[in-house]
Amino acid sequence: MGAPRSRRPRGEGLVMVPVIYSARDAGRLGYLVKAFPRVSETFILNEILELERQGFDLRIYSMIDPPERLRHDVFKQVRSPITYLPNPLFRSMHLVLADHLRQMWRAPRGYFTALARALGTRDTEVIERFAQAGCLARRLDADGVAHVHAGFVHSPGSVAWLASIMTGLPFSLASHAKDLYHSPPDLLRKKLVAARVVFTCTRYNIPHLKRLADGGPVRVRHAYHGTDLSRFEFGRYGSSKPPVVLAVARLVEKKGLDTLIRACAHLRDRGRDFRCHIVGDGPLRESLVALIRKLKLEGRVVLEGALDQSEVLAWYRRATVFALPCVVTVNGDRDGIPNVLIEAAACGVPIVTTGVSGIPELVEDGVSGLLVPPHEPGELANALHEVLRSPVLREKLRVNARARVVKAFDVRRNALTIGQELCAVMTSALTAEPTGQFAAADGVPQTSRLM
Repeated sequence: MGAPRSRRPRGEGLVMVPVIYSARDAGRLGYLVKAFPRVSETFILNEILELERQGFDLRIYSMIDPPERLRHDVFKQVRSPITYLPNPLFRSMHLVLADHLRQMWRAPRGYFTALARALGTRDTEVIERFAQAGCLARRLDADGVAHVHAGFVHSPGSVAWLASIMTGLPFSLASHAKDLYHSPPDLLRKKLVAARVVFTCTRYNIPHLKRLADGGPVRVRHAYHGTDLSRFEFGRYGSSKPPVVLAVARLVEKKGLDTLIRACAHLRDRGRDFRCHIVGDGPLRESLVALIRKLKLEGRVVLEGALDQSEVLAWYRRATVFALPCVVTVNGDRDGIPNVLIEAAACGVPIVTTGVSGIPELVEDGVSGLLVPPHEPGELANALHEVLRSPVLREKLRVNARARVVKAFDVRRNALTIGQELCAVMTSALTAEPTGQFAAADGVPQTSRLM
């Protein structure tokens, strides 16, 4: 028998009846990130595009101008102006000093309170961020921003927190993975308690946020990143000969790519014909090239480098299986739910990954993908072998994965949760300060729609 006929998962195209309110009346929103745009942070780009679509008046602030020149083609759709804060500071010291003197003159109490808070952390990085916070504060005032949203809880969160103290403007935070698990807990708690609302992209993070809050008044909203289902279309892909094992990732430890390369050696030794293509770049490139040579996998495992989204889409269409054996590193760095897993699932590429962090919220083992233990190349090879040899299994996994993405990872639906909360904060629908103890809730985007 041949491969089963492709079918579109049920439930697509259903629209919930919303309650309408206007983001245009909320005031100007400042969106702060560390670097924009970044090839590896498509979720930030997607979120900004969705907030623009919802009607928010946005100003984007980036702590650095990223050195990478590669841009995803959808970046051209961003309409909001982008301001790059002075960095490195010593090259723009006259601008930094002018901004700080102006802020000190306009709001001395807030300025010196922020300085005391920064010094009180005894954290060198936070004290350095104070310099950028003064620059951000001046720009927020000049741009007429009503609320600041930090796209990450670590360094952008610190700058937003200090700028909020200087200006009196409310701020919110987004928490993901490394920024949440690789930062000093005491400092995180200060920022979490001060923020009007904290978004997190996995349910896995909520207990950790609760521990960090330690009884403090923190308002948490869960909203998955999601992807654009109209762009990442479900289809009959994966007919490449030989079969293609695909990974898309930054070349960093937490992606587990060394495990994938070792698993490829196991597959070769079993006589399995395949090619593995790894799309992405990063600091481990040289060590991964050395491992490929050591295992004599030249020609079977290829590092493709960083590609724009249209080129990545082309690889999804060629892939027979998508593999990303994520790990938690010794220093605690980890993924939340890698966005490439969501993209691959949306396209209908069967997934083999690990069960670390929030990944099981997307991939149910044996239903919408296969989960293997981290750091186990033999187990990964076994799972890849099963997917490569069985068209029935591939069809089952890919159909269920697409259905899961449609249900929980549609970026337009999930961005409404963020828009709903931001609009509520900015229009004073929430109390001026968080009250009570830790409160967490899933977003319910189908109950609201921004105009």
